[in-house]
Amino acid sequence: MDDGKNTTLWFIGGFVVLAIVGVIIAYFASGGATGESATNASSTFVATTAHAITATDWKEGNQDAKVSVVEYGDFECPACGEYESIMEQLVGAYSSTVLFVFRNYPLYTIHPDAGISSQAAEAAGLQGKYWQMHDLLYKDQAQWVSDAPGSVAKDYFDGYASSLGLDVNKFNVDISSNAVMTKIQNDVNGGNSAQINHTPTFFVNLVQIPNPTGLSDFEATLNQALAAAGVSASTTGQ
Repeated sequence: MDDGKNTTLWFIGGFVVLAIVGVIIAYFASGGATGESATNASSTFVATTAHAITATDWKEGNQDAKVSVVEYGDFECPACGEYESIMEQLVGAYSSTVLFVFRNYPLYTIHPDAGISSQAAEAAGLQGKYWQMHDLLYKDQAQWVSDAPGSVAKDYFDGYASSLGLDVNKFNVDISSNAVMTKIQNDVNGGNSAQINHTPTFFVNLVQIPNPTGLSDFEATLNQALAAAGVSASTTGQ
């Protein structure tokens, strides 16, 4: 075979290898199937603690529950979107015995609209529709994440606000207000204190747990926490 053909084959082979390596790097940079990296995630799990639940947290479920689940999430994070269906099922099954909390942890460096989507949810919350906007952002995540950075509020979030019956003009003022930006930053500060290194990150009774592998794994964790708290399994709503 002549030198020209050898050179071409070497070039093609090298390109294929680089492409495969690129895919592998991209997969692990995004957290793979277990979550998205906020920093360089350690291979050794550490059960860090989150700060106490306060009146400023967005909560659903039993406000007086002996067991709580706190999620730190990013609305643009694909892994968070995948876990959302699990969280919806858990809220439906355990709302009488567990308190569920969502805190913002936007990964600004890898998700261009992570910040503005958190702001949209918080702005909706100022008009009493936090959870409705939270659910819409995850439900339609595949659509709005493809929008040009900087245009998503006008192209999508205003429409979401209107569909929820919000005052869109107030929504547009609130979305960049000091109250909204301070709330998000406080969530982020709390997440940093808890040494979060991926999204979503879950805490049961304020102690971080490894990301459950699925619904049954999460249920087992909650059932164990409820049993330890002396809550009868018959009251879990299952």
